[in-house]
Amino acid sequence: MTSSVEQLRNAYAIRGHSRASRTDIVNFRDRQLRRMVQHAYRNVPYYRALYDEHGVHPDAIRGAEDMPMLPAVTKTHFRGVPERERVASGLDPETLIPAASSGSSGRPFTIRRSWMEHNVLYLPRIRALRSYGVKRTDRSFNILNPKNVHARDNKMLGRSLVALGLLTKQKRMSIHLDAASIALEVRAYRPNMLSGYPNMLARVSEELAREPMAPPSIRVALTGAESLTPDLRRKIEARLGVPVRDQYGSNECNLMAWECSRGGSLHTSDDTVLVEVIAPDGTPVSPGHRGEVVITSLHSFAMPLIRFRLGDLAMQGAGLCGCGAPFGTIRSVQGRMLDMFPLPDGRVIHPYYLSESLIMDDPDWIENFQLTQERLGHITMRIIARAEPTSQRIERLRALGAELLGACVEFELMIVDSIPSETSGKYRPARSFVTSSYDDVTIQSVPSASTISSSETFFAAESQ
Repeated sequence: MTSSVEQLRNAYAIRGHSRASRTDIVNFRDRQLRRMVQHAYRNVPYYRALYDEHGVHPDAIRGAEDMPMLPAVTKTHFRGVPERERVASGLDPETLIPAASSGSSGRPFTIRRSWMEHNVLYLPRIRALRSYGVKRTDRSFNILNPKNVHARDNKMLGRSLVALGLLTKQKRMSIHLDAASIALEVRAYRPNMLSGYPNMLARVSEELAREPMAPPSIRVALTGAESLTPDLRRKIEARLGVPVRDQYGSNECNLMAWECSRGGSLHTSDDTVLVEVIAPDGTPVSPGHRGEVVITSLHSFAMPLIRFRLGDLAMQGAGLCGCGAPFGTIRSVQGRMLDMFPLPDGRVIHPYYLSESLIMDDPDWIENFQLTQERLGHITMRIIARAEPTSQRIERLRALGAELLGACVEFELMIVDSIPSETSGKYRPARSFVTSSYDDVTIQSVPSASTISSSETFFAAESQ
């Protein structure tokens, strides 16, 4: 494990990297990659077995250009190994902070970090805010999915930084509230920055446009967690009268890339995560070409994530952005596509309203799931099971789903062997056939299977 002193030194370096040279950041990144691969091989049974199986020794990895020598892994393969074999030797998983997925990918998943690792991953978010002109004294309003807070993650650091004036003041509201109620709170708080999921931000901005704030306070709107389509961007910008900037993150690495303050390319957070855009054989694609996103977390030594497949697609960008920032770039990220569900009683719910209640409290037996609104009064949940569920478990889920949706909606629960992808090749974990922000979204897909199934496997680069 990296010492606390080394972690603090890294955190200090990250704070200054927006003003560093590209060479400095590349050297920092490659040094962390060497440390991470060596650490994983020596201390994490999962990676030692994996690399021995593929005949790769960590000494062969000197930097990012060598990473295709290592096999990429999927969530299915990774979590198929006992948790104690995925964390560093000598660590008890139960003493680490769990970061549970919200199920946005259709694959429930939990990773674990130390307290310091958990907090280092917030530094890129602060850097992104500063690039948008959001100051420490500004107010931010975040519309997000509420998550359970682990006992060891007491947010003491965040509260202390806010109190000292080193971190932007924040107000948070749940995406599960209706848009009118959220808009009311936005008007009362008068934030300088408004952030949220694209679909919900579009609905809230519609409410705000009906009664604009005078004088206006919002200077920038940030989106993330779902794919931002050109149509959603246009609607939000027109209603709020401010630029929309997209951010790309994941449960595994927090913020991985943020849109340039001038718009266009996304800067990759090269000092906290290696973002590779790869072809089906595991090798990098050229700038301007699309591929699958594979990530390596540079500071997660407790439970390393090395060449980890997220299931997203992106276009490789230029080595440097035209704005002069010392970070690499990606473009056109095709991430989560989550439709909201309008219901016959007038409610409009986010799929997290269902997945958080139905899945996240009991995720171990579920391999994949998908929520589909077949028609206004009918929602189906399809589940690929890792283990045969008991009839009591199925009935409990069915009853809870019916209770959450109400008598006006028929809730159907199905245990299936596979779940079809879209014709584009992208898997959509929440799909509404009543209304969708993504019906007209088409992408050039990398070759892939036509379905997501329980037999999903990891792949190794053909160059080995």
